[in-house]
Amino acid sequence: MALQSRLTRIEKVLDYIHENLDESIHVANLAEKSCWSRWQFQRVFGEATGLTVAQYIRELRLSKAAELLLSSKQRHMDIAMICGFDSEISFSRAFKQMFDCTPRDYRLRGKRQGLRTPLQYRTAEPVSGEKPKAFTQIRIESRDAFELHGVNDWIRGPFSIAPDFLERVPQLWKILDKHIDKNAQPIGIIDTHYHPHNQGQMRYWAGYLNQPKHNNYDTIHVPSQEYAVIPVHGKVIAVEQAVEWFIHQWLPESNYCGVSGYELEIYEPNYDPHNAQSYMEYWLPIKPR
Repeated sequence: MALQSRLTRIEKVLDYIHENLDESIHVANLAEKSCWSRWQFQRVFGEATGLTVAQYIRELRLSKAAELLLSSKQRHMDIAMICGFDSEISFSRAFKQMFDCTPRDYRLRGKRQGLRTPLQYRTAEPVSGEKPKAFTQIRIESRDAFELHGVNDWIRGPFSIAPDFLERVPQLWKILDKHIDKNAQPIGIIDTHYHPHNQGQMRYWAGYLNQPKHNNYDTIHVPSQEYAVIPVHGKVIAVEQAVEWFIHQWLPESNYCGVSGYELEIYEPNYDPHNAQSYMEYWLPIKPR
């Protein structure tokens, strides 16, 4: 079967799931709608999304519940029923497993953290050695204020007339102290605020989290902010593709809008920009519409 035909079937199943989250959804029924056997459907779904069907449905229901806890004054029992749980006890147990806190504590905290959004199909140019998932899931997170010690310079991003970030950013990372703990987490920060004296440019910071201040490094303070988190698998070139898809396709159709602020590149320790198996996350500041 052609790849596009398989993806179309998965999209139809995803549409059904999204429209019936508050109803009982059984894998056998989804398989029947997809025209695959139950085993075939689960295998194809996992290959295309990286998730099991049950996991995906549960996370969407709990994310909807978390949003209702923050945006409404409805009782926990009512929210549980709306989100497809048959009791407050089962709802609270599942909620704590996903968010590591009770629904009450989540509401009191008042921050969107760990929210999963519906999977969306994303076309992407294949990168050598990489097998990207056909669907991408954006996560919504709130991050507390923090500071970073590192090196910085002005760069021209991918939407500039003469972009130079592919050359300038690696140069900044090479400047960093060679003796930094290899298990420290590298993080890039892009200041997207308007700077009248550097029009068309953004200031990029390279540093490692939780590292002591160094005399040769500057410090940037990043305020608390809500972010849309984009997962990026593969070589560093995949970052630009993922962000472009997010800005042009995901964001306009979402319940959020982008804001000027600090974009974050969260890398795994020992991240290799040339390895097709690498993973990083791009965090873009947003706010609810």
